Amino acid sequence: MTLEELVNQHHTQLNENDLYILNFIFQNMELCQGKTVSEIAQLSNASASSIIRIVQKLGFKGYSEFRYFLRNELDRKDRASVINTNKIGSSVVLEDVTSTIRLFEQNKFIEDIYKLMATSNRIYAYATGYGQSLMLKEFSRCLINVGIHLIIIPGQIELNLISNTLKPNDLLFIVSLSGNVSKLKTDIQTVQLKGTPIISITLFSQNELSHMAKYSLYYQVSNINQETRLNNSSFCTLMLIFTLLYEGYINYKKNGAINLDGVR
Repeated sequence: MTLEELVNQHHTQLNENDLYILNFIFQNMELCQGKTVSEIAQLSNASASSIIRIVQKLGFKGYSEFRYFLRNELDRKDRASVINTNKIGSSVVLEDVTSTIRLFEQNKFIEDIYKLMATSNRIYAYATGYGQSLMLKEFSRCLINVGIHLIIIPGQIELNLISNTLKPNDLLFIVSLSGNVSKLKTDIQTVQLKGTPIISITLFSQNELSHMAKYSLYYQVSNINQETRLNNSSFCTLMLIFTLLYEGYINYKKNGAINLDGVR
C-alpha cells in the first residue's frame, strides 16, 4: 500500500496538523527517509511524540517501521516515475476534459438527477478517498448558492450509521475513482433496501459502484499510474463533473422545469 492510500484509508482519524506533517514528509520523502524521528520533528516544526502518534494512526507499530516503509515507498515512486514519464502532458489532460464533457452531455439521466436534487428531503455525499473528499467539499460550498445543503459523510462508520436512517425521499452521492467498494457493499445494500436513490461518480469503467447505483456519472482519467493504480495527474476532471452538475442544475431551475414545491 502506498502512502497516499494509507492517508486515504485513515483520513478520518487525521487532524489538520497530522495532514500538514504527512504532507511535509510526502513532499520531502527523499530527505526524510533516512532521518530519525527527532530530526523529522525538527524539520517539520512538530514534536517527536506527534509524529509517533501519526504513524501509529496509519497502522505502524512505531517510527522505525514507518521509516522502512518510506525507503520502499521512495524506491516505488522512482520506478513509477520512469514508467510514466512519457505519459504526462497537456494533450492527455485535454483529452480527458473533452471526454468527460462528452460523457456528461450524453448521459440521458441528467434531468432525472436534477429532479432528485430538487425534490429530495436530505442529500448526503460520501467520498472514498481524501482527494475525492476535497472536491466534494467545494461542490458542497457551491450548492449552498442554490439552496441545497449537502451533508458530507466523514467516514465509513458514519456511513454505516446513516445508512440505517435514510428514507426513500433522501439522496446519496458516492464518489470514487475505481468504483471498487467491496468494503462498503453491506452499507450500500442497506441504502438500497431503504429505497434511497444512489448516484455514483466514478472513473469511466464498468465497476461495482456504478452497477449498484440508480444513476451514474463518469469522468475520464487516462493518466493512471500503473504501479500504484492512482490518478497520476490531478482531480481536474472530477471537479469538472461537479461543475457541470452545478451549472446544469442552475439552468434546470432557471428554465422552470421544476418549481420550489417539486411540481412540474
